[in-house]
Amino acid sequence: MSRTRTRQRRPVIVLRPVPRETPLHRVWAGTKVLSAAALSVAVSFAPSWTGLAILLAVLVAGVLVARIPRGVVPTIPWWVFAVLAVGLVLNAAGGGLTAYVRTILLGVGLLVLASLVGWTTRLSDLVDALPVLFAPLRLLRLPVDEWVTVCALALRMLPTVRAEMRVLFAARKVRGRTGIRNPAGWWQEVADSVGAVVSVSMRQVRDLGDALSVRGPRSATRPPLRLRLGDVVTVLVVAGACTAITVWG
Repeated sequence: MSRTRTRQRRPVIVLRPVPRETPLHRVWAGTKVLSAAALSVAVSFAPSWTGLAILLAVLVAGVLVARIPRGVVPTIPWWVFAVLAVGLVLNAAGGGLTAYVRTILLGVGLLVLASLVGWTTRLSDLVDALPVLFAPLRLLRLPVDEWVTVCALALRMLPTVRAEMRVLFAARKVRGRTGIRNPAGWWQEVADSVGAVVSVSMRQVRDLGDALSVRGPRSATRPPLRLRLGDVVTVLVVAGACTAITVWG
């Protein structure tokens, strides 16, 4: 019975925080974004085994502190492992096996780092952190307010688009469409799905624009920025890791 039962695939979850009350969840969103950016730059310029080991240690510590469950990791399709295996064989034959493995580990580490920020940060906190993160660009006389507004609206629309995609896939499953057996059918299915999602998203954006026009301009009062002990610890850990990667990497 257990052998014939179809195993349920875990979907890819983007920017959906894991509901926990941990020190890493309480860290300011801007601190996590800047820390992730600093680690990414440091390990990208020094992708040695030492740098990758330090990045792995930071990621393991972050996952343990945030108490991230195993169920948030999506199911990886078989063709991903097939592509990696083909690349492994080709690079082993050409003498670039070490560089290939380091590149794969670097990509996986950066992906887990970005996912860790998404698992521990609410969209509302990330939107509130955008004006502070973009504030230095005001010195260059760039349209920071417009950029912040566009980014905030895009982030707030992500849950709506995600819900519409779930409804679309559920409707397709209810219709009982047969499997697609050729690449041309795959491309047509992708085009139909993207067209439906874009159509629904455009309608949602139009309704949102009408609502904003009716409401008119409003001065939003943001809470003052208060860094806590977790922010200081995060900055110190990331600064130490970046220094160690730069010196020993």
